[in-house]
Amino acid sequence: MPGIEKYTKSGHSSIVIGGRMRQTFLYASIAVLLIAVIVLAILYGQAAGYRRAMEMQFQRRINSAVIDAIEQANRLTGSVQANSASRLALVRQYVHSIDQYNQISVMVNGEAGRLVPQEAMTALYNDLDTYDKLVQTATSSTLEIRTSLTLHLTALQQSLAF
Repeated sequence: MPGIEKYTKSGHSSIVIGGRMRQTFLYASIAVLLIAVIVLAILYGQAAGYRRAMEMQFQRRINSAVIDAIEQANRLTGSVQANSASRLALVRQYVHSIDQYNQISVMVNGEAGRLVPQEAMTALYNDLDTYDKLVQTATSSTLEIRTSLTLHLTALQQSLAF
C-alpha cells in the first residue's frame, strides 16, 4: 500500500499549503486595512484642521466688518445732512459683507456654520431700511434709528467675541 501513503501525504501537504496561503492572505488583508485606517485618520485630521481654520477666517472677517460698520454708524449724525446717504451706504456695505460671509459659511458648513443669527441680520437690515427712508423723506431726526443701529451692531460684536 505504498501507493495509498503517497496520496494521503500529498493530500495532507496540500491542506497545509492552502492554510498557509489563507493565513498569508489574512495577514495581508489586515495590513492593508490597518494602513487604510491610518491614512483615513490622517486625512480626517487635516480636513478638520482646514475646516477650523476656515471658520476662524470667516469669524475674523465678520468681526472686522462689524467693527467697520460700527465706526461708520458712529459717524452718522442724529439729523439728515448732505452726506447722510453716502455714510449710510458705507454702513450698508459692511452689513452686506457680514451677511455674505455668514451665508458662505452656512453653504460650506451647513446650518452649524451660521456665525451670525438670522434675527441679527434682519434687525440690521430693518434699521438700515428705516434710516434710509428717513433720509429720503428728509426727516430731521434720525437719532433714534441711529442709536438702534449702533446697539444692534455692538450686540453683534459682543456675541462674536472669540
